[in-house]
Amino acid sequence: MIIQETVIIEGYVDEMKFSKPVLLSYNPDSATPEQALISFYGSQARNFEELAIQRGWQDAYWTYPAYYEMVI
Repeated sequence: MIIQETVIIEGYVDEMKFSKPVLLSYNPDSATPEQALISFYGSQARNFEELAIQRGWQDAYWTYPAYYEMVI
């Protein structure tokens, strides 16, 4: 089963704030959303923090869009 979901990456590049939606496709039996995000960028990073360093993002994190919080 392949899941498609959007995550949001937020952080800073050159002191400018950014927010970027990324559509991920992954199999939850073999990858986590974090691993899918790393693969999206074609990186071999071990975790999101390492990916952020590779991409030059400061104070970066990923999250789900706000509408996910409203789903019960």
